[in-house]
This record gives sequence, C-alpha cells and structure tokens, in this order.
Amino acid sequence: MRVPRALVENSHIDVSTGQITMRRSHPWINNFNEWLISACRCNMDIKFIWTGSDAKALVYYPMSSFFNENRRSPMVLRKTDGIFHMYKKCFYSRRVIYRRKRRLQKIDYDRNYSTSSSASSSSSSSSSDSGHETYDVNQYGQNAQSIASDIMTASNKEISAYENYHDDEYDNINILNDLQENALQQSPPLYDGCRFSTIKTVKMLMDFLISRVSLDKSNIINLMKLIKMILPVPNALPISWKSIMKLFGKVNLSSVTFKCSKCLNECGKTAFNTKNCTNDRCALYKRTLKTNEIVEIVNLDVRTQLKSIITRNINLIKQNYNLFPPSDITSASFYKSTTSNTNSNTITIVLHTDGAPLVRSAKLCIWPCFGSIVELPPPVREYQTNIILLALWSSKTKPDVNVFLKQTIDDIEYLITNGTTFYINNVEYNFVVRTQFFLADLPAKALFLKTTSFNGYYACNYCMTKGFWNGTSVIYPYNKNDLQLRTHREFIAAAKEAEEKTTEKRLANVQGVKGLSYLLRIFSYPIQIVLDYMHLVCLGHVSSIIKRWCKIIDKVDLLKIDNMLHSAKYPHNVHVTYTESIMAVEFWKAKHSRLFVLYLGVPIGISCLPILNASHWVVYCLLIKLLHTPQSGEDVNFAEKLIHLYCRTIVDVYDESLELYSLHAHLHLPSQVRLHGGLSTSSAFTFESCIKYLKSKVHGTKHLASQIAYWYDVETMVKTTQIEIAVPCGINKINIQNEQMNDYRHTLMNLIRTHGQDLDNIIFYKRYKQLFITFHTVLYDRPYKCRSYIVSYVTNSDGNDILSYGNIIIFYQYMNQFFAFIQKYYLLRKKLSHSIELPVEVCNKLDEMYPLLALSNDYDIIPVLTFRHKCIMIQFEDVYCLSELRIDFEHD
Repeated sequence: MRVPRALVENSHIDVSTGQITMRRSHPWINNFNEWLISACRCNMDIKFIWTGSDAKALVYYPMSSFFNENRRSPMVLRKTDGIFHMYKKCFYSRRVIYRRKRRLQKIDYDRNYSTSSSASSSSSSSSSDSGHETYDVNQYGQNAQSIASDIMTASNKEISAYENYHDDEYDNINILNDLQENALQQSPPLYDGCRFSTIKTVKMLMDFLISRVSLDKSNIINLMKLIKMILPVPNALPISWKSIMKLFGKVNLSSVTFKCSKCLNECGKTAFNTKNCTNDRCALYKRTLKTNEIVEIVNLDVRTQLKSIITRNINLIKQNYNLFPPSDITSASFYKSTTSNTNSNTITIVLHTDGAPLVRSAKLCIWPCFGSIVELPPPVREYQTNIILLALWSSKTKPDVNVFLKQTIDDIEYLITNGTTFYINNVEYNFVVRTQFFLADLPAKALFLKTTSFNGYYACNYCMTKGFWNGTSVIYPYNKNDLQLRTHREFIAAAKEAEEKTTEKRLANVQGVKGLSYLLRIFSYPIQIVLDYMHLVCLGHVSSIIKRWCKIIDKVDLLKIDNMLHSAKYPHNVHVTYTESIMAVEFWKAKHSRLFVLYLGVPIGISCLPILNASHWVVYCLLIKLLHTPQSGEDVNFAEKLIHLYCRTIVDVYDESLELYSLHAHLHLPSQVRLHGGLSTSSAFTFESCIKYLKSKVHGTKHLASQIAYWYDVETMVKTTQIEIAVPCGINKINIQNEQMNDYRHTLMNLIRTHGQDLDNIIFYKRYKQLFITFHTVLYDRPYKCRSYIVSYVTNSDGNDILSYGNIIIFYQYMNQFFAFIQKYYLLRKKLSHSIELPVEVCNKLDEMYPLLALSNDYDIIPVLTFRHKCIMIQFEDVYCLSELRIDFEHD
C-alpha cells in the first residue's frame, strides 16, 4: 500500500533504533493487525506491529541507486543477525510460482540436451562422456541429490550425447496430410507457361493457408489478390471465395441454426442483424441476445463427407490383403455379426463427442460430433482428413442431445435405411451404412445418454449396481456389485418412465436414467455404448494410483523413477518425453500415462514400490496391456480374471476411497473388447486431437461454429488425393565397404555365404518400410535418441514357434526378398516375477510379456516376414527389460 506523506510526517521516528510510533486511532491504519507498507516518497519500507494502542515499525533506507533499479518491484530490506538482506515482494499464487518453476526446468532440460548434442558433434568421443544430463532435484532435498549421481548415470550420459530424431516422409507419421498426388488435375494452367494447373495451384495455396497457417477469410483473400498482382498477366487465380468454390464445382452444404440458450427455441433476426428470443414464455423474450446467450448449431452434410473420404481411400477399401491388426474392430464379434448378412460394400461409422473451451472471456465452449469409418485400416482411419465432422454446438451452456444431434441422427438413420451410391472413377459403388459404437468420456456420456453422472448412485451404463455414500463420495464396493446387465428394452422403458415423472421443478431419475436420448435411434444400449480408456485409465485411475505412491515411498525412490523414465528408449514414432516428475503426475498428458501403464510401469513399480503395492500394480498393467491389443480370446479371458483380482484386493492395498465408479467400470472392459476390439482401436486419442485442430480454425468471438464448419468444407474440397498403399521397400542405401560397417562386415559376409546368397546381387539399406511401419537399424539410429531397431521375431524350432529379440544392424534385399542382419538378445535366469508375490499363472504371463534380457555376441540373418513388433527398452537394475509395442501407430 502506498502511504501518503501526511501519515509518515505525523509519525514519530526514532533514527537510532529505526522505529516508528503512531497512534492506533489514526484513520488510515484503524482496524488492521499487521501492515507491510512501502513508503515511496521517503524511500523507506515500514513494517507495523501493533503493541497495545501504538503501532511500531522498523524503517530502512535502501540505497537510492538500488531502489531506482528495482522501482517496478517493491523491495524490502530486512535485518537478520546484524546483516541487511534485500528481497523482492512476491504477490503471486503458488500455482503461478510452480508453473514458472516448471517452465524454467523445461528450458534448462532442453538447453542441457542441445548443449551436449552440439558438444558431441564438434568434439571426439571423450566429449560425450563429459556432457551428461543435469536434473533439478532441489525438491527432493540434499540427501536425494547426493544419491542421484549414482543412479542411472551411465544411461543419462549415453542419452544426452544423442540428438532428437525428426520424422521424414518415409516414417509416415504426419497424420494431418495425405500421401502425394499421383496425377495432375486436368484443368488449364494458371497462366501461359505455368507448370501447375489452376486447380492444383489453388489446392496448394488453400492447404498451406488453411491447414498450416490458419489465416481468416479476409486475410486469405487479401493474400490471393497480392499473389495475383505479382503473377504474369493474364492469370486465372481466383480472388474471391465464390470464385474459389466455383472452380471446384462445390457449394457450402452446412446449415446453421441459432437458438436461445435459455429455452432452446430458434432465435428471430432483427433489422440490425441481431438476434432475439421469440418464445413469450422465456425470460429472454424480445431481448437482444448477447453472444453468450445464443446457441449456435451447425449441421454438416454427412453423405458428402462420406463420398469424399471413400473416394480418396477407395484403393484401400478394394484391396484384397488384410491391413487390419488382429485386435482391430473388424475382428470383433459385433462387427462380424452386422456385416455377415450382406454382400454389399459397408460403411460402418463410429461416433464421438466431447466439449472444449473456446473463448474464456465469454465462457463459450465448442462441442463437436465426430465420426470415423471402420472400413479404413488404422492408422489411415485416424488421419485428420478421414475424420467426419457431423455437427457443432457452440454455446455457454451444455448441449441437449435431442436438439443438437436431431438432424444428424435423422441423416444417418436415412442412410442406414436406404443405403447410398457413389460414382468413383466412373464406377458405381453401392454402400450399406451401419453404426459401430458411441464413444465419449464419462461426463459427456451421461449428458448425451441422459443418465446419472459418474458420481451418482446408478452411474453404471452396463449393470444394475448401485453406489453407496461413504461420507465423501459415492463408491461402488466390489463385494456389493450387482452385475445383472441392462438391456436396451429395459433402458427405453426406464427412460420413458423418467420423462413421464419429470416436472418443471423436478427431474425424475429411474435407475440412473433421466430421459430418452435421440442417440438410441441408431445405437443399441448398452452394447454400442463403449468406455474410453484414454479418460478412464490414462487420465483417471493411473493418475490416482501414482498419487498414492508419492505418499508411501521416499524421495530417493521418486528420483529413481524419474531417472528410469528419462533413460527409457523408445521407437521414433513414440513422441513422449517425461519433462514432468512423477510427483507432478497431474500435469502428465494421456500419452505419458499410456506409455507408463503399458510399457514402463511394470519394471519401475517392481524396482521402487513395496512388494504389496508392486504386485498389485503389476496385475493392473498386465490386464490393461492384454485388453489394449489382445492377440487372442485367451488374452481377454485372462485379463478378465485379473480385473476381478485387482478390484477385489484394492481395499486391502489402499482403502475404499479408490472404489469409485471409474474403477467399477473396469469390470466391463473385457466384454467391450470382445464386442468391439482392443482398447487401442476404441479410444478418444484421435478425436481429442481433432478438437485441438478445430480450435485453430477459430478467429474472433462470433459465429465460431460456422467458421469451423466453413473451413472443414473447404478442406474437404481441397483434399482429393487418392491414397495408395506403398509396397515394402528399403530406404537409405549403404555400401558394404562403408566405414559404418567396419564392426560388422566380416560377420555379415560369413553369414551371407552360409545362407548361400550371392553378395553381388545384394543391396543394403539402413531402413525398411512395410505398409505403415518403418523399421530403423543400429547404423541409422546411432546419432539419435530413438531406438527403432529393437524388434521381436519368431523362430521355429522342432515345430514350435519361439519368440526372440534382437537389434537390427542392417537390412538387405536379395532376389526380391528382404532380410535383416541382427544381433541377438538372450533371456536371463533372473526374472521380474522373483521380486513380487502373485499366483504362478500371473507370474508366467508377466515374464512372457516383460522379459529380462542381455545383448549377446551372436548374430543371425532372418527374413523380415518373421518380425512381430518393435520393442521398448528400459533398464532394470543391471539388465534390460523389453516390452513389445504391439500397436505401432496408435495416435498420440
């Protein structure tokens, strides 16, 4: 507080002691117990302490030069043990201070990596030993800091010597773009002598200005006019949106409706282009509505988007060989049962919806409804250009599903009843349209299905289990479960009963059902309503368990976990970096928790947790990994046993506060996987990325949904490139006499002769691409942090398939076949199961999925067709723990 000179002058100051005394009755200081005052006019800081009826304060006169330098940040001079200390006053919250600290840690972390990388490239190998990673461990205390230097030091030095890997076109990681176009558009050139047609030019410009730069309409047109002025005259570059749409022969097919947020009646439009409510029963009747009082609903044309996507991917849909992993939706029982009765081409749609904030000042949120096509193989199914945008809701209020999705569901229902026909490359294709499932997180699922929220008494969508109030929350104890499954007919009856009992003042609830959702016209409840493991597992239960760990293990083990996370080796397509400590797990993204529970959590938990907690955690990791990408029905059955073991014992390991509905919902995951495939193909990772992508299309604060729909229509018009399947091929040729081959040349040539192959007819490669997966080699990844050369493969011995592991040194092509020269790993007698206490069958599954290995001096040549998966490596004590990356292209 700035004190006027009058207050200072009316106070008695003792220069020798530095005390101020003033009467408590002074009007400026009445009713306060303690004050901290910066008296700028007299260049002094005063601290008042009430003693009886007087106020005393210490006065310090800082140096004028120092005071002037720090004028913007008030300074306080304190005297401690006869020494004066100057410090800045801090008026920031703990959250702001903590975020600043995290940002500084990230900057230091990146700086350390970049410094060590540049040092290793400019000096000899000795410099890589001196440039090791530094890590801020002040939060753990000096004892933990002294021990940290002995933990994983060698691994940290090794990692810091490498540079970040950047994906190129052969890695096929950029999911927002199609493959290259094969043929030029048949249209006139942009101008005489131009090598690009007008359509091709406009496509490239629109793709850059919309997808990459995200300019608004006016700026794009202004830029087009500028380019037209620069180009030779005459030229055919369009400079208006009408002429651009005419060039492609397209029209905007989306429809926009504005409704009153209070009564959801359609708004009227005034002469001044404002909107008002026309419902005489509404509190906002005839009022000019503000932006945050309007609901904007946009419905996009479903059939047009389906045709665009099918046209671009027709070669994938017509292909005769299987591109789908065994755990995909197409291998599950529900898809097989719905497509087995028809010989026609099928389009099966998955629906997803969720909300995200757009304008914080007006508290506006966007709720998109997305769709994807099951017949497209992953990862093409997850490309942003292959995601259907069905409808948009933009408002301060949450959507009413019966208002928001009515037209969209009517359109889909019409396609389901009548089918549709597309003419592609002058060929007629008839399609039958089906729906697969509806996907949303727990709050959105309750909102759109008109059911009790996840913290209610009848929150379960699948069974009749009722929750219990434990004093702080509603819990679902395992021993009180009622796993009697709901049926579609019973749900509809309960919904109708709830609507009959609902009044204006009271919303009825019948066994967790609050009303009849329009979604049930195209989905069967509950078999087509699925749980999203991204929110349920990665952002939910994993985070809750890790927070419990941080309370029971010491700081040294917490630091050890952080170092193990930093030292783990990932393939190039796993874009995860653990910049946050495990103590800050609430700041982890879903991809961090996913990587942790599937691949890293088992060896880390066994290494750092008490035996009881580690054993319990291993059960959870095994069941999630088995359901994530099941290889057979036995995997799902075994995971179901593990889920019941985990839920039954969680109270004994922790307490009943973890028995929330989010844990109870895990019990229904096995049946979901049997119906719709592994959790990896029924998650919201792709759709959440699309929400972020949509938000980049918004400019300003008005008509946000219309803006997004417009740009989506334009992108549908621009993206017309047909995708082709790339044949298996080698990448980055290398000569066997290259110096990189010095350590392996002799062994490789001997093995080639042993296999009876002619060296003169062999071509060597550093990388190999097979469909959507790119494998690297030790020679290629040597300068980088990534490890895309560790693979699992199958060998046959005495008629039995044996799973083995190895490092790919080099690829080569011989007689149109590809082979890999590998360095083998060997299994150790030491096993992870020796450190935990679990049933024998669980221990055997653990050692099978998370083997402990060491690198041998044995080499071999194997066909690439024997490859299973890439592997993720993490150091466990003095050996390595490997885990298969069973789905190589899951969305981040």
